[in-house]
Amino acid sequence: MQILSTICVAAIGAALYKILVPENKFSKQIGLLTAGVFLLIIITAFSGVKPDFDISRFEQETSDKIDDFSDEVNEQLKKEICEKTEEKIRDVLSEHEIYPEEIHIIVNISGLYGIDISEIRIVLNESGTVEETAEILRGELADTVKIMVTKR
Repeated sequence: MQILSTICVAAIGAALYKILVPENKFSKQIGLLTAGVFLLIIITAFSGVKPDFDISRFEQETSDKIDDFSDEVNEQLKKEICEKTEEKIRDVLSEHEIYPEEIHIIVNISGLYGIDISEIRIVLNESGTVEETAEILRGELADTVKIMVTKR
């Protein structure tokens, strides 16, 4: 009995769809689409497969993909900011003949357009003094950036 009711509902739906869609240059394509949907419903009804309309799984997968993509973009952005900032710091310090061994930059991304360099840690080798390096960087960076300079 369920097979017959499914076929009847599909036939009524196909007829209504064909009546509601005006005749135009796409009438053959619409007719083919309607026939395909009708055929799919008949095959589904005879095979006994019940359609699963649970979209919560799809929504969760989509949400996870968006979160993963957002995390990847944030990591790429942090990497790019660190590279450009390190390059600029090395250029500024090399003008004063200070060549740091290591530069560590801490970047925070909070929301849209919320990019903040919170801390810069520099490890010096033999060139330059801690005080001189810190003073040069304080002149170049914002007051909110914490600067830590150490010597090896």
